[in-house]
Amino acid sequence: MTDQILTPAHRKVDAITPAAFAVAVFTSASLVFVVQPMTTKLVLPLLGGSPSVWNTAMVFFQAALLAGYLYAHLLQRIPSIRAQAVIHLVLLAVAALFLPLSITQTLGDPDPAAPIGWLLGALALSVGAPFAVLSATAPLLQAWYARVRAGRPDGANPYVLYAASNLGSFLALLAYPALIEPLASLSGQRWGWTVGYGVFAIMLVGLAILMPRAASITQPQKAAERSPPIPWRRKVVLVLLAAAPSSLMLGVTAHLSTDVASAPFLWVAPLALYLLTFVIAFQAKPWISLHTTLMIQAFLTVLIAALVGMTTGQWLSLLGLHLLGFFFTALMCHQQMAARRPAPDRLTEFYLLLSLGGVLGEAGTGNVQ
Repeated sequence: MTDQILTPAHRKVDAITPAAFAVAVFTSASLVFVVQPMTTKLVLPLLGGSPSVWNTAMVFFQAALLAGYLYAHLLQRIPSIRAQAVIHLVLLAVAALFLPLSITQTLGDPDPAAPIGWLLGALALSVGAPFAVLSATAPLLQAWYARVRAGRPDGANPYVLYAASNLGSFLALLAYPALIEPLASLSGQRWGWTVGYGVFAIMLVGLAILMPRAASITQPQKAAERSPPIPWRRKVVLVLLAAAPSSLMLGVTAHLSTDVASAPFLWVAPLALYLLTFVIAFQAKPWISLHTTLMIQAFLTVLIAALVGMTTGQWLSLLGLHLLGFFFTALMCHQQMAARRPAPDRLTEFYLLLSLGGVLGEAGTGNVQ
């Protein structure tokens, strides 16, 4: 169906579809990255606020993200988008049984001799289901978008929605210490997050209704042909490119918290910068080119290496320099990943590899102990 013969109703659906997908992706990502500091705050009275607690929580959330991405990838084996949407809505409803979020008492009090095992188990039983289902939304909606926008220029590059997803994550992460935590009690945060979860579920119902209509007005397509499989060598490269900045993020967090300055808010900065690099790397027109990134990253690496061992004096300058070095190293890796992204029909596999690299990177830092 061409633009010339679209009815007013079809034109309206065609116009609102990109915005509807972007808002839904943004909302789900915001919820995902509010729940992380909120849940960690719930366990503070039991375990304290040491860097190892935060780093262990980050490893758990990366593993739950991997589970969500694996589910999104396997769901693509079902041909019908509507059936996929129904299944996802059912799982969202089941995960809602864990709301409002709280730390389970099933495992009792943490064992002082082995608190990490208790923390991982408590997080899995308390927030694992809602987090994993919500985290699957980003790759799912991008895969759906590519199908319902087939024949449109934006349908060929659904990866730009990943920039919207990480922008939501970035803003939510900054909003938590700046606005949410100071203005709302922990109980209020839990109930507010529950309301946000319900709002997102309503959005997804709307998308489930909108998608068949949107798909019916795109250009008629020939029988879809699968793109060539991602070569194993590229898969390994993608995993390594995802693992490096993930590992570096925890390493920088631990270094800043123990060797540069001791402040409870420092974990926010590396994670926020990590998310911002995804926003830039997956934009249709990145703010910073890969060539510029490579030059700046090389300069900062040499400068930081020259200052190794300097832990006193200009700590604020050291803090900024380490964060800049981390930012451009992560941006370099993520831009290299974006340059190697496959065709849209391999999108969920791409994100599964990305998440696998994130888990391996964080698990291999040695900061979880």
